[in-house]
Amino acid sequence: MSHDRAGSQRPRPGADTRREARLEARLRAGLRGEVRFDRFTRGLYSTDASIYQVEPLGVVFPESAGDVRRAVELAGEHGISVVVRGAGTSQSGQSIGRGVILDTRRGLDGVLDFDPAARRVVVEPGIVLDRLNAFLRPYGLFFPIDVATASRATLGGMAGNNSAGSRSVRYGHMVEHVRGIEAVLADG
Repeated sequence: MSHDRAGSQRPRPGADTRREARLEARLRAGLRGEVRFDRFTRGLYSTDASIYQVEPLGVVFPESAGDVRRAVELAGEHGISVVVRGAGTSQSGQSIGRGVILDTRRGLDGVLDFDPAARRVVVEPGIVLDRLNAFLRPYGLFFPIDVATASRATLGGMAGNNSAGSRSVRYGHMVEHVRGIEAVLADG
């Protein structure tokens, strides 16, 4: 540790860089999905639809729930925060952060189960609202949360934001339409 002029402790120069490099190497070795810590990608993911700008340490594109679990576990071991991101359409800044961003749009964007009689669908967090509605349309069904960014907004991001939309007076918010969420936490 070194001290600044006010006497406060701060990490010695390079300490965080080494820790971050170890995390990047472990993520690359332990995940099937892509791992990007380059400056260009960090710049792309430093903003969302809000007015905020925060450059992340890196971005992971998980291909499976196992990748998500492993990325969260490794980040936790290194004391690095994780932000799960859908499309970045939120105007509140919750899809940006200084830690590792997990972008769910590439490998976690499918329909896992569908029961038209029960009007129940199980999806991965990266599925885009318009894509889900295109899937449901042949059955005479639709997901009623109608956000303005439906061509880009993901269900995971919408759940995290408790999105509403132009039909919220009639259909409510996300919380009224989500029966359950499987989440990965740093402590298991």
